[in-house]
Amino acid sequence: MKKNILVLLNIAGLIILSFSCNHPPTGFERIDDGIILNLKGGALKVQLCTDQVVRIVFDPGRKLQPRESLVVERTWEPVSFEVESGDREVKVSARNLIILINKNSGAVSFYDEGGKLFLQEDQESPRRLTRALVMGEKTYHVQQNFRLMPEEGVYGLGQHQEGVMNYRGHDVLLVQENEKVSVPFLVSTNNYGILWDNYSKTKFHDGQDGTYFWSEVGDVIDYYFIRGKDLDDVIRGYREITGQAPMFPRWAFGFWQSKERYRTGQELMEVVNEYRQRKIPIDLIIQDWQYWGDASQWSAMKFDEERYPRAEEMIKTLHDKQHVHFMVSIWPVLGPKTEIYKEMEKKGLLYSPVVRAEGKVYDAYNEEARKIYWKYIHEGLFSRGVDAFWMDSTEPEVDEADERHIKQIGQTALGSIARYLNTYSLMATKGVYEGQRSVSSDKRVVILTRSAFAGQQRYAAATWSGDIVARWDVLRNQISAGLNFCLSGVPYWTTDIGAFYVRQYGAFFDEGCNDPGYREMYVRWFQYGAFCPIFRSHGTDTPREIWRFGEPGSWAYDALVRYDILRYRLLPYIYSLVWKVTSDGYTIMRGLPMDFSADKTVLNIDNQFMFGPALLICPVTKQMYYGEDYLNEVIPSNYLFTPDGKKGGLRVEFYNGQNFEKLVTTRVQKKAVYNTWIDELPEGVDRVNYSLRWTGEVLTKGAGEYEFWVTCDDGVRFWLNDKLMIDSWQAQRGRNHRAKVNLEAGKKYRLRIDYFNSQHGTQMRLAWKTPDMPREIYNPDEIKSWRLYLPEAKGWYDFWNGERREGRKWIEREVPIDIMPIYVKAGSIVPLGPEIQYSTEKPADPIELRIYPGEDAEFVLYEDENDNYNYEKGIYALIPIKWDEKSQTLTIGEEKGNFPGKLTRRIFHIVWVEKNHGAGIEPERYPDKKVLYEGKAVQVKR
Repeated sequence: MKKNILVLLNIAGLIILSFSCNHPPTGFERIDDGIILNLKGGALKVQLCTDQVVRIVFDPGRKLQPRESLVVERTWEPVSFEVESGDREVKVSARNLIILINKNSGAVSFYDEGGKLFLQEDQESPRRLTRALVMGEKTYHVQQNFRLMPEEGVYGLGQHQEGVMNYRGHDVLLVQENEKVSVPFLVSTNNYGILWDNYSKTKFHDGQDGTYFWSEVGDVIDYYFIRGKDLDDVIRGYREITGQAPMFPRWAFGFWQSKERYRTGQELMEVVNEYRQRKIPIDLIIQDWQYWGDASQWSAMKFDEERYPRAEEMIKTLHDKQHVHFMVSIWPVLGPKTEIYKEMEKKGLLYSPVVRAEGKVYDAYNEEARKIYWKYIHEGLFSRGVDAFWMDSTEPEVDEADERHIKQIGQTALGSIARYLNTYSLMATKGVYEGQRSVSSDKRVVILTRSAFAGQQRYAAATWSGDIVARWDVLRNQISAGLNFCLSGVPYWTTDIGAFYVRQYGAFFDEGCNDPGYREMYVRWFQYGAFCPIFRSHGTDTPREIWRFGEPGSWAYDALVRYDILRYRLLPYIYSLVWKVTSDGYTIMRGLPMDFSADKTVLNIDNQFMFGPALLICPVTKQMYYGEDYLNEVIPSNYLFTPDGKKGGLRVEFYNGQNFEKLVTTRVQKKAVYNTWIDELPEGVDRVNYSLRWTGEVLTKGAGEYEFWVTCDDGVRFWLNDKLMIDSWQAQRGRNHRAKVNLEAGKKYRLRIDYFNSQHGTQMRLAWKTPDMPREIYNPDEIKSWRLYLPEAKGWYDFWNGERREGRKWIEREVPIDIMPIYVKAGSIVPLGPEIQYSTEKPADPIELRIYPGEDAEFVLYEDENDNYNYEKGIYALIPIKWDEKSQTLTIGEEKGNFPGKLTRRIFHIVWVEKNHGAGIEPERYPDKKVLYEGKAVQVKR
């Protein structure tokens, strides 16, 4: 009797599989690592990479030989699996996975070993491939369709600054840009991940019609499904596929000081000296662009001798006397008079577009070009003592960093730039990482870059969020952007503390660090930044050093120093987690679904996160105490009229020359915003030497005082009813020009703006504050509160006062300017070191062990030589620490491992946290126990 039965029962989301078969599978081919099905339209390969990782490849050409992956760099060991065939499905079973493939449509579904559904492709239409011609190449647009469960949240996809945490119901465009980082890795609270192995322009969509990945260029569909016990396990699987993140040195987790830019070596040294004299902790000083000389020397990989004389001696002084490390900016754009440009050009290794400083971008997809690039870095910078490299504009920036401009590259060494649109930074960081590893094992590689892609973590690259503007909504959006970036499997991320732009492009602080409103924002941003994986201040328009915001005793200065000290006290905690990142695929900055996915309230919370296993961080992202109310809005187009009375915009005239010498063209601008970084200048308009004139009418709302804002760089004049209201006709950096006037209700007023451009690009914004807009008055003496959520746990301790609160509830917490809410999960151990001025000033001795009772806890303290790659040889030490709630016993376990300079004796100050005991930044004056530890296990009863 022949039986061939497949039964699927869906009971409360659990798929129960009953499958019996007494004949060999048919209609497919079993291979060593999976199966191949020949379907209508192509061949489908289901490859079992591990018991938790499955690769799906669909090839319309049926060759099933995808191009070499830039992301996946490993081979797979054989996996034991079984194959059974039913009438409609093929079943593939491994130890931790069951995979069903619909024989008719080829739709794949993924289950755990117990039959619980993780993810399924759309059963009727799992995929679509459309023939296309892209940049002259015959290819396909490829689309993979999925069906998600209603209750699951999805995260990752890189860094996107729209304030979205959970991407259910959203579309995400994956194209590298300044402020946008595209990583095609998605994770779900259903405990799986999808790595979409495609490098072209990609779209993610989720809606009522389903979920899909779409890519512009693809010979095949190629993706990896990763299952896990939890989201940590999923990201661990991603790292096993794409490469582990090497350890940064200990100093990389101290404070980084930067600005755009220190103009001489003397200025840079004076900043470092001031930090040391004031005893403010710092570990890294950063030199931004143009240390190389004039624009023709762009990224020459050497110092201008006039402004940086004896650079090698300066760096040695930084290292030996000030104990500060040194990072410099390098670019993929090479100036035309540099030696590196000449060598690259001679060998045909530069892209054709002429870009910034009349330079060209090198082809990082070419191995020889990467080696040449590193050769000049080594000779001019690394061999002279430079510790770290800030790889700016790695999208790459081709005039601008967006799809339209990047595609001007045309061809790379590997093929069309459309095919490899998103992976330039992956290849550029690969060259620098491999170059440094080839010449030194004494210094760990530290790279900071503006772009990233899947797998880039293996090249010791951190990413920052680009040239953002100083607004409160932008600060809040950093939180979800950074969390989703880390949920994309790339662990190290940072932001410009205080934002890059302060008085232009939508930021309103014309007085910079002297504006009390900006000082408040900077303090709140700094508090948040102290709990990012990388703690870094940077920006333009205004200085960023801590003393620029006041002197000792002032509210801003004291708050900034307070959080800098806290960061350094937390280094034993942070550095131990860094080891966990490298050894166990861990993530330090954690979206709440990573730890509390069962608490459905957290799935969409976009402004809180865990910093390691213990600390709940709740940044304050609202102006409360200082400065004026900068509320205004771009004038809506329905209040704008062209000179001939047509509603919906203004007339704009484009002239060549800075004084309206030659009219080139005229058009209607619908929005009161013009940005040549986004909107191409009309054909025939000189790229730099031009002027613009906006004319039309503006319709008022109610009667009363109006304030008009014209935000731009360079020269501008503004007239209202032929009265000159703003006159600033000079070359200048971006700023806000403001004019107040009383107007009647519902009346049209003639409007005119003249503008000239003297440098690259225009960003013009016309806004107003109308009489009906609320006016906020800020009072520093009136303490405000911040609403936050405590997730489900056995309890939470207020870090600042030790007070215990219950979980799974919303609370209000008072937030004076020096307090950002931090809560510690009950069942946590947090090691705190002594106050120090730099990361390796002295060993972490004594260590204050703060125990937060309420549940069992454990923590592994990690130490090594702080730099070099000896940890890869097992040269490090671990101290396991456990708290048993039932017996009220702390066990400091036997130390494992060794390294040169390891302490043989140390003191632990044991503190069981309670209200007003073991709270705040300062060391607890009266610890509960003092323990001498000499490497042997010690037990301490409470």
